[in-house]
Amino acid sequence: MTEQFYKDYCNCGEMEKKKLRPYAVLCIVNYQGLTFAIPIRHNIKYNYAVKTVNNQGLDLSKTVVIKNDKYIDNTKVAVINSVEYKILLSKKYFIEQKLEKYIKEYKKGLKNLSDSKYRNLCGKSCLKYFHAELGI
Repeated sequence: MTEQFYKDYCNCGEMEKKKLRPYAVLCIVNYQGLTFAIPIRHNIKYNYAVKTVNNQGLDLSKTVVIKNDKYIDNTKVAVINSVEYKILLSKKYFIEQKLEKYIKEYKKGLKNLSDSKYRNLCGKSCLKYFHAELGI
């Protein structure tokens, strides 16, 4: 992600701010024509993730919508384990399906905030910064 991305979203508390922790850009053409970036993390311990090696993988709860291609920094290369990279490439369709399911669960959660499960899901999700883009 570019410096401009981090400046524009500096007030979004749930968003990953560690510039050395890579966001993986994934285009979901069949879901509202939006582009999403999902951070790669270690020590993932919950269901809203796509695991790769051990407890590593994509953290769906920190997914962001890329509203402008200027936020994607193509000059930097994310350094990740080659095994993890191959797993992510082989799971592209699965990642798309899992992200779509997560977004639907998030939208359902917004209607059921009295339930602690949904309150936790919605409170910790970066999707709360992108309601307009998601049609919420």
